[in-house]
Amino acid sequence: MMRRKKKPQTTDNVAKKTATKDAAAQVKSIETPTLFLHGYSGTKNSMGHMMDRLARNGDAARSLVLSVSPEGKVKATGDWDKFATKPLIQILFEDNKSSLTNQTIWLQNVMRTLKSEYHIPTVNVVGHSMGGVDWVSYLEEGSDRDDFPTVTKLVAIGAPFNGLVIGEDGKTAYDLTENGPETKTERYQNFMTNKKALPATLEVLNIAGDVQDGTKSDTSVSLASALSGKFIFDQVASYKELVFTGSKAQHSKLHENKEVDKAVKQFLWP
Repeated sequence: MMRRKKKPQTTDNVAKKTATKDAAAQVKSIETPTLFLHGYSGTKNSMGHMMDRLARNGDAARSLVLSVSPEGKVKATGDWDKFATKPLIQILFEDNKSSLTNQTIWLQNVMRTLKSEYHIPTVNVVGHSMGGVDWVSYLEEGSDRDDFPTVTKLVAIGAPFNGLVIGEDGKTAYDLTENGPETKTERYQNFMTNKKALPATLEVLNIAGDVQDGTKSDTSVSLASALSGKFIFDQVASYKELVFTGSKAQHSKLHENKEVDKAVKQFLWP
């Protein structure tokens, strides 16, 4: 019985195998994009400077900007490169003083766009102030739908989960106890009621500020309000909170604070 001789490897065969390996390596290198959302009355600069700093030296890459009209229409500018290093996507609400209900719907429209038009399966999300509140509302309002990307990590920066009351002496009716806030706003109660809808696999970093002027706040959001998030996120995969202090921990300076940048980077891309 004659044995078949193996065909010699040609240059074409070697090239095809190499191309296949390169393509496989490229698929593995696809990274989860991170979405950045401003707070109440925020603009492109609110999170834009942080995104620019994160993108310096090629550590990450600025990508799409998604603007949402007051009617909820999503307009994309910029280029999407799914092989980019740590792509950063900015979300802008044209009506930047709208209700939580509207902004939650707008985020749903954004997520639907990312999944249907860009085929993005997973995202990380960052929100400053009301932006952090918006993300929690979005996550509790059916984020597990097939037409939305899965949210892997959430960073909330100076988010008023339990209102905006600040006491001159650092004490309010909303201060925290071992079991939660002494007084709960309607929004906070809704978050607590619906917290089981949060993804069990979600990882959360909750950042708060204290300017140390006696108010126990970042001048806009009290520590008690921001850190009340620990009771909302007590069922997710992981929860970590950080408190920054001093003048650079003021509410609008938190997203300009390079120490906050470091914490966000370490959390998103360990």
